Amino acid sequence: MMGVLTLYTSYQEKNIFLVGRSAVAWTRNTWPPPRYTLRVSFIDGKSKKCREAEFTKSVAAFFDDSGTLAMDQFEKCVSQLHDALASDKKTK
Repeated sequence: MMGVLTLYTSYQEKNIFLVGRSAVAWTRNTWPPPRYTLRVSFIDGKSKKCREAEFTKSVAAFFDDSGTLAMDQFEKCVSQLHDALASDKKTK
């Protein structure tokens, strides 16, 4: 039976196994990219107080069109979180 199917798809359908169409026209901007939250927490060893800083951004903000991580943009956001925790310590 598999031989018959192989011959049929090879010669009759010219190796085309399935052709389909989507009922919905998908475009690149159909779905918004997922958003993720990065949270940095610091617990003071002496006072046991917890300080937190976070940001929520699309994961696409840190990658270019070829899928490479844009380290400078990512480091900038992480540095801002660190600075927010450091300045929070100085103001208290």
